[in-house]
Amino acid sequence: MVDALIAGGHALRQEVVDAFREEPRHVYVPRFTRRRRVEDGSWVSEEVDRRHPDWLDEVYRDQVLLTSTWPSMSSSTVPSLMADMLDALDVRRGMTVTEIGTGTGYNAGLLGRLVGDENVLSIDVAPELVFDARAALEATGHGEITVVCGDGGSDSVVKPDSTDRLIATCGVNRLPAAWRRAVHPGGLIVVPLGAGIAVLDVDKEHGVQGRFLSTGAYFMSLRPADGAPLMRRPDDPKGPAEPCAMPVTAWEDSEFTFLVSLWLSPDEVLTDASSPGVLTLWHRDGSIATVTVEGIARQAGPRRLADLLGRLWGDYQAHGHPSRSAYRIAVAPDGTRAVSVECTGGEWLFPPYAG
Repeated sequence: MVDALIAGGHALRQEVVDAFREEPRHVYVPRFTRRRRVEDGSWVSEEVDRRHPDWLDEVYRDQVLLTSTWPSMSSSTVPSLMADMLDALDVRRGMTVTEIGTGTGYNAGLLGRLVGDENVLSIDVAPELVFDARAALEATGHGEITVVCGDGGSDSVVKPDSTDRLIATCGVNRLPAAWRRAVHPGGLIVVPLGAGIAVLDVDKEHGVQGRFLSTGAYFMSLRPADGAPLMRRPDDPKGPAEPCAMPVTAWEDSEFTFLVSLWLSPDEVLTDASSPGVLTLWHRDGSIATVTVEGIARQAGPRRLADLLGRLWGDYQAHGHPSRSAYRIAVAPDGTRAVSVECTGGEWLFPPYAG
C-alpha cells in the first residue's frame, strides 16, 4: 500500500512514509461494510471482518472503508488523502497536534508516530467510536495519545492557544472560530472545507489565510454533540418550465462542484440523479430545482437554485474552469470570509457562502 502511495505522488515527506509503514491499519479496521454487485446486476451490502478471505487485502488498498453506520457514521479515510493532508500539516517531532474526528483512531496513530504520542489530542463526538479508538490505540502502543469525547467545534473542548497544528477529518462549510483560536500564531490548520482540503496559516490575531490542495475531498460532516436533524427532501417543484444555463453534465465536473460547495456548502445541498436524464438539487432551506438533459428547469422555494447555478456555471466558464489549487481563502478574526481565484485574466473575487 505504501509503495502505491509513493508511486502515486503521495507521502512526499520521508517521515510520513515511515509512519505509514509502521502503523498497522488492520488493527483499526477489524470489520467494515462494502457494497458488491451480484449476478442480477443489483448491489448488496455485506460486512467484511477478520474471517473473510478478502479482509486484509481490502484493508491495505487505497480506498475508504465504511466502519460504522447510522447514527455514528464513520469511515477509515482513503490512505492517499490522509498522506496528502499529513504532508500539508508539516509537523515535526515535539509539536502539539489537535485532531478533530478520531474515527477509527488510525490517523491519530500516524500523528503519534510523527510528533510523539504525548503531543496528540484527538476528539470525537461519538462515545462508541472513542471507546473503540482508544482500544485500538492501546493495542498499537499509543496509550499516551489523549482521546476525548466531545463537541470538536466547541471552545470548551478545543481550548484557545492550545496547539501548534490542527487537522480535521470531518467536513465543514465554515471554519469554526474555536479552531482558529486554538492554534498558536504561526501554526497551521488542515481542514476539509467544502469539497476540498484547505491549508491555512494562522496569524497573530487568529485570522487565517491559505490555499486548497489539488485533490478532492468528501468527508462526513462535523456533528454537534446534540446531533443534527436530517435534511428532508422537498416536494418536486411545480413551477413553470424555464431554460437553465447550467447543463446536467456540469455536475460531472468535480472542479465546478467544488466551486458550488464553497458557495452553497456540501451538507446544505443534496442531489438526486435517480430519474434518467434529470438532476434534482435541493437545499436545507426548502429550495429545490430539477434540470433535464434538454436544459429545462423547474424550481421552487425561497432560493432559485437553477438560476443561481446557471449564473455560477457561466462565471466558471468565463474564468477558464479554474482548478481547486487556484483558489485562495482568508477568514478574518471576526469570521468574515473571502475567496479569490487566480485564473485566466487575473484574479476572480466571488461572493462567499450564499445564505
